[in-house]
Amino acid sequence: MNLDKLKTMKKLLINTLLLFFAVFNGNAQGILDVIDPTFSGALLRNSVLNKKDLTKTEGSKYFVEEFRLAEVSGISQKIMVRYNALTDIIEVQNDKKELFSLTKKDPFNTITIIPFTDKIKLLNYKTKEGEANGYLVELFNQNEVALYRRDRISLQKEKEAINSYTVATPARYVKTNDEYFLSLKNENAIVMPKNKKELQDLFPIKKEEIAIYFKDNKFSLKDKKSIIEIAKFISKF
Repeated sequence: MNLDKLKTMKKLLINTLLLFFAVFNGNAQGILDVIDPTFSGALLRNSVLNKKDLTKTEGSKYFVEEFRLAEVSGISQKIMVRYNALTDIIEVQNDKKELFSLTKKDPFNTITIIPFTDKIKLLNYKTKEGEANGYLVELFNQNEVALYRRDRISLQKEKEAINSYTVATPARYVKTNDEYFLSLKNENAIVMPKNKKELQDLFPIKKEEIAIYFKDNKFSLKDKKSIIEIAKFISKF
């Protein structure tokens, strides 16, 4: 085989490989565009979401079953979302009804439901168990005082009948009690105090002002409206 022929074959091989990679990259780009049109890495394939749930479980994993239009920080176009309160995942549905999960990292940390302007935020927060990172619903945010609610659903396992005097109960999804979190000066959110004294201790300098507020207003740390009002009051300090 002469040198010229060898060079020609080498050149042909290189061109073939270049063509192959161009086609491959084009196809890969097409697949990525379907998953995530912005090519931002915002969405993840989740095979579990696309499988039909065959288990017989009562109740729902969602506070709102339907997908709703939303604006998500870091994504240019609006997308259809719903919050899975069992797994703490934002599920995303495309035009083909395929499901994906929203990446739990910046900058995709603020989900605004349209047209209600309800906001779900991905935050670091502190619980009794320790540090956590997850989605909280924003109820109030002004003057570096933010109030959030954690929406959770737990799975209650099925119980078999022990004897003829007991009744078997199926597995079911159960809504947990509302939990509220307070963030001051953009710091990690903490659990909202459970009583008036704990709340006053959180603001020792304003203890007397808070005491007067409690005296002049009907207040309950178990009532959403009351908790929002005290957050508004604190934001004026």
